[in-house]
Amino acid sequence: MSGARQGRRPGVATGDTLLGDFGTLLRQHRYATGWTQEELAERSGISAHAISVLESGRRRPRLSSVARLAAALGLDPAGRDRLLSAARGEAAARSGGEPVERVVPRLLPYAVPDFTGRRGEVDRLLALAVGPGGGARARPLVISAIDGMAGVGKTALAVHVGHTLAGRYPDGQLFVDLRGFTPGQRPLEPGAALAHLLRAVGVSESALPVRTEERAQVWRSRAAGKRYLMVLDNAVDAEQVRPLIPGGPRCLVLVTSRRRMPALDGAVGVPLDVLSHDEAVELFARVAGPDRVAGHATTVDEIVARCGGLPLALRIAAARLAHHPAWTPVELLQRIRRPQKLSTELSHHGQSVAAAFVESYRSLAPAQRRAFRLAVLHPGEDLTPHALAALVDAPPDETEELLEALHNHHLLIEHTAFRYTFHDLLRTFAAELLAREVSEPLRRAALIRLLDHYRHTAASAMDVLAPLERHHRPRPPAPGGTPLVFADRADAEDWLTREQANLLALTHHAADAGLPEYAADLPAILWRHLKRHLPAREALGLGVRALEATRQLGSAAGEAAALRHLGLVQYQLGDFPQALDLLHRALEIQRTTGNRNGEAHVLANLGLTLTRMGRLEEALDHQRRALRLSRELPEPAVEAIALTNLGPTLTRLGRLPEALDHHREALEFHRRSGNRLGQAVALNQYGEYQQKLQRHPEALDLYQEALDLHRDLGDTFGQAESHTLLGDALLAMDAPASALRHYRAAFEHLPHTGERYNLGRIHLGLARTHQRLGEPEAARKHAERAVEIHTALNIPEADEARALLDSLRE
Repeated sequence: MSGARQGRRPGVATGDTLLGDFGTLLRQHRYATGWTQEELAERSGISAHAISVLESGRRRPRLSSVARLAAALGLDPAGRDRLLSAARGEAAARSGGEPVERVVPRLLPYAVPDFTGRRGEVDRLLALAVGPGGGARARPLVISAIDGMAGVGKTALAVHVGHTLAGRYPDGQLFVDLRGFTPGQRPLEPGAALAHLLRAVGVSESALPVRTEERAQVWRSRAAGKRYLMVLDNAVDAEQVRPLIPGGPRCLVLVTSRRRMPALDGAVGVPLDVLSHDEAVELFARVAGPDRVAGHATTVDEIVARCGGLPLALRIAAARLAHHPAWTPVELLQRIRRPQKLSTELSHHGQSVAAAFVESYRSLAPAQRRAFRLAVLHPGEDLTPHALAALVDAPPDETEELLEALHNHHLLIEHTAFRYTFHDLLRTFAAELLAREVSEPLRRAALIRLLDHYRHTAASAMDVLAPLERHHRPRPPAPGGTPLVFADRADAEDWLTREQANLLALTHHAADAGLPEYAADLPAILWRHLKRHLPAREALGLGVRALEATRQLGSAAGEAAALRHLGLVQYQLGDFPQALDLLHRALEIQRTTGNRNGEAHVLANLGLTLTRMGRLEEALDHQRRALRLSRELPEPAVEAIALTNLGPTLTRLGRLPEALDHHREALEFHRRSGNRLGQAVALNQYGEYQQKLQRHPEALDLYQEALDLHRDLGDTFGQAESHTLLGDALLAMDAPASALRHYRAAFEHLPHTGERYNLGRIHLGLARTHQRLGEPEAARKHAERAVEIHTALNIPEADEARALLDSLRE
């Protein structure tokens, strides 16, 4: 008996002791990975039952099995040798009677070698991790909101930062995939995630508590006083993450998710956007190979633009190029340019943009999915809760919550407060879902609800801004739901400014969708606003489509209005003969249909055009007929236009006392009606009258008052006109330096409008100013442009410009 005991003294390796040491060492290596026996079995090809037996020490392992286990565990050469030594029964596996060495978990995945960009986010995370006290904190730092849309590179960022900081956390680096949005898998329960963490730090299977709360307590105890860096990847929500956060102040927890997590107390948010264009180009080149993209800069620019800066899409596209040696970027772009099917064009070797998006979509509640699908019907730049309310036929307070949910899931982007838009690839994905899951009648009904909302709201806004013209605009029926109500003019103007791009997009979309009533109504409703805020060339295209729509509808009244609007666009562009032709056709329809209001309106516009052409007596006749007819009806809107236009015509004819009466009457009319735009126009015209009388200081004050009104209204065209007139007055007062500033300001405001008459006036003013400043070369340059523009317009001012140019050439 005593001899047997002596044979088992410490330091002498018996078979049972060595088998037990092998089992303990294998189990600790498995714990360091956080794997279960089943997971190790899957990776090694050795059954879970065999692993269980080996860890218990009941069987000596085959060396081939040990090699497979070491490879699956990712052991370095020293670790593999220790495991093989224990399996062979060699005492060198341990030092004397000391326990097996503690395995520090190093579980971070490998950092991708082509990690690109994110300098700002990386610097912020590193600064947060170090903290103002060099890392000493009163609680763990939780960076929950490394959040962003699918494929934006959240995990890559977290792993990159984790490897950078690993040296600061000597007790180990832990990584758990919480499977929040993993295709085909349910999110990892907190209890299962805690088991992964506990195994990784050495808690045996038999010591794992059953209940999640108890596991969390054991985890906090084990982590107390330790310095762990944790990456909790692909989290579904704050409830999944909260039990995993250690209680001590020395750990760093990086959480990635496709959802924002405002409910995770103490978390610091780092939202992740797509890559900048330059970063996207760099990533594409690094994955595809610099030699594959050399000489194709323009093509690569378009490829990365079509990928929307999304790292996953860029990697897939670059990998497809890399795996097709016969392709150049040109061939890749040809495929990407085709109408995209995300499941085919942006997928490669098991990676797919569509698959990444699908899990985000599946995590939504049914109402959120419906909202996501229908939102893509909006053809404009962005959508608001009221617009989505029309699409989904729900109250705006509900759609606010739906939009917030889609934003939190990173399926929509909130680019400004309460205005949401799609990433281009998500728009494509949503469109595919819409076509597949929503019938055509339901899609059309939703689009009509949206158009009804915009048409009615636009009419309401214009009623606030131009109430006198209410009956000149189409009167759309009130849509269902809760219509927008505007508190005042500023509120209505703000809505029109914010929604202008959407309104234009909807107008064009309505025409393309075979809904001519909206393509006709929206431009007619918005005419007064668009005249001051839309470049004339764009207005021309819009007007042509509106005219076509009125003819499709067989609406004589609509056709006459569209012809009048087109005539005024041609007037703005300086094609006065074409403007006269369109206005005369509109006048003929109004007279044929007996629309005296419309007739008066067109007569006033004809008078304006004839004045610009220098046909002053004809202009005066049309304007007086318009004024007389408007007062007989009565028709205040046309009366205001006729009064405003009569003054300048009479001033140019030299009938100054009569002109003065009309200038004063027009200004008083607009002030009485509260029409600030009308006031601004009348002030400028009254200023021109004063300047005609050489009363330059009085003119200056009137122009300045008009400029202030135009600024308040955001009227670019009006500001350009006021600046031009201020320049004229200051030049007449022998203040060329001040005049130059105003002419230059006018030049900055005007060109985009397409208004050529005033552009010629600006060049003429600049020519005179530079002449006065002793700068003949600059003066000649502007005089030549003034001659060119006014000659093309065929107006009397051309003679004045030519005379100036001739004097400069002498």
